[in-house]
Amino acid sequence: MPFIGVQPASALLTSADIQDGQITTAKVADDAITGAKIENNPTIAGTLNASAGLTTPTGHVIQVARTYVASSSHINTASTSLVASGIQCSLTPKFSNSLILVDFSTTVTHSNSGDQLRGAMYVKVGSASIGAMSGAGAYHLVYSNGVQYQPTTFSGSYTASSTDTLMFEPYYRNATQAVAVYLVHASASYSLTVTEIKQ
Repeated sequence: MPFIGVQPASALLTSADIQDGQITTAKVADDAITGAKIENNPTIAGTLNASAGLTTPTGHVIQVARTYVASSSHINTASTSLVASGIQCSLTPKFSNSLILVDFSTTVTHSNSGDQLRGAMYVKVGSASIGAMSGAGAYHLVYSNGVQYQPTTFSGSYTASSTDTLMFEPYYRNATQAVAVYLVHASASYSLTVTEIKQ
């Protein structure tokens, strides 16, 4: 068959016959380049967008949320029933079975002689009602029997059962009498931290 220009090769093309930069992205089929064809430990020049998901090893931190106040006003109640503290921290799990670490601390709680400051960590899942974390007892969050000006810490864990948003909040009360007890004293700091761990 007649032709114009250079006569085509009679053998199959090799990579040497293709000039550099001639194969465009449009010419490569979707998903044609498999993991086996990608170098180990590749260097990515730009930003890696993993918003659609990322395979994460077990035990790795997925995300952290924190509520922190450096100098609080009084957070107190005279209720003998558990009441909300107003200290809240929310996190939407990336995975439906993640381990959720819940940590609360305050530098100064306060109760007077005859008082018992007690509390529990509550959790709200999605649009459900808020309730105490599973297994919470009378001293789950804090116990202070007439002790003035002491710090307190709580460290708990919760296993997600869905990707519904989780909201954690300390609840507290005076277990003995209708006199004010202070989960956080004025000018003290507090933090509530929620961490998602891959399981």
